[in-house]
Amino acid sequence: MLRSDKVLENAMTGGTGIICDYCSWISEILANLETQIKKKKKKKVPRVNPIIIVHGGAGRIPRYARKFMLDEVKKAAVAAYEDLMKGRSSLTAVERAICHMERKKYFNCAYGGSLDANGEVVMDAAIMTSDFRAGSVGAVRNIAHPITLAKMVLQKTKHVLIVEAGAQKFALESGISTLSPGQLIVTSDSKTSLHEEKNNETSKTQEFLQNEEKRSGKKECIPECVIQRHEEDESSISEVTVVGLDQSLEIEPDSIQLGAVGAVAYDRKKRLASGTSTAGDSGKLHGSISATGTAIGCGIYVDQGGSVSVSGCDKAIYKHAPAQRILRRLPKATSIDEAVSAVLNDFVKETGGVDVGAIALTAEGTPLVSFKCMHFPWAYCDKGYLYYGCAKNEMFSEEIDVIERPSECICEDSD
Repeated sequence: MLRSDKVLENAMTGGTGIICDYCSWISEILANLETQIKKKKKKKVPRVNPIIIVHGGAGRIPRYARKFMLDEVKKAAVAAYEDLMKGRSSLTAVERAICHMERKKYFNCAYGGSLDANGEVVMDAAIMTSDFRAGSVGAVRNIAHPITLAKMVLQKTKHVLIVEAGAQKFALESGISTLSPGQLIVTSDSKTSLHEEKNNETSKTQEFLQNEEKRSGKKECIPECVIQRHEEDESSISEVTVVGLDQSLEIEPDSIQLGAVGAVAYDRKKRLASGTSTAGDSGKLHGSISATGTAIGCGIYVDQGGSVSVSGCDKAIYKHAPAQRILRRLPKATSIDEAVSAVLNDFVKETGGVDVGAIALTAEGTPLVSFKCMHFPWAYCDKGYLYYGCAKNEMFSEEIDVIERPSECICEDSD
């Protein structure tokens, strides 16, 4: 039983007012314990709703590939969201989402990415966090997940960018296995015939859209959500929806015009991250690397104010560095959508490039999807709901029922 302070003092001093060394030691321990208990009571683990936004690249997508790509973007978002709900970091979630797309055909990143002048899939990737750490790799070959290698550059080295042979050596030293030459190239054996695939997907497009509209129930976003599309005028809206596209816009799969894929995330500890992965321009020269996948501030950027991932014409992005411009403009803007709108408008005026899209998250977890291109497959998860779309004036939503909601605590061993 604990005594009162006066009784304890008398016991320790023997009434003399002088504390012996042993009693002084005990008193110090008790004081330290009391201080630690008070600190634990005051310390509260932050509990916020995590958010993940994923995009599959800005550009143009033929109808037969559109549904497949939108489905895979949705799957990437849900898989990453599950990690976030379990307390995983935003860095892990971004890697998880991009890895998913790097395994799928049509996306211009790893498997199925565009070929360079030598007929190889040569890739770039970058990743960044809100503590101003970044890692990127350029011109890597025969690696399934360049985004994972970029993450290792961030975590294991003091460098920001490693390219070519140096990146390949670093991959081997980091335990990343090398694929056989040509394994990342999509061939006729790895997919159904073009004619069959086009006919099947075209015939199902109308049914797919009708089913999505029924499943979505409500199309309005939650109050914190801002989904912005840039339209020339209201009369053009029907011309750029999935159903209303001109048949002349159909293109062959090996000519799909798409930029880098990317993701931004906001985890339960309010940490931000951004990442991107790309195979660059089709037919690029040997030794060429993309700005979107290697130059921090061009395709991705993260600071204390937010996180951004941009996709589009690589040459124009190199000259404009839109990702960094967006976040530097954010403190002066009234909202994230105003900052992104202003930068994308400047991007078009200064570079003449219209194939550009951006996803962004503020430090408070406010999401944004904005694009000026014809197609920009995107999906994001927030508060148990999945929102997604591909073309302008198109948005669907559905409840996520495959994820178990965790308790309010955040595990101590979460990364």
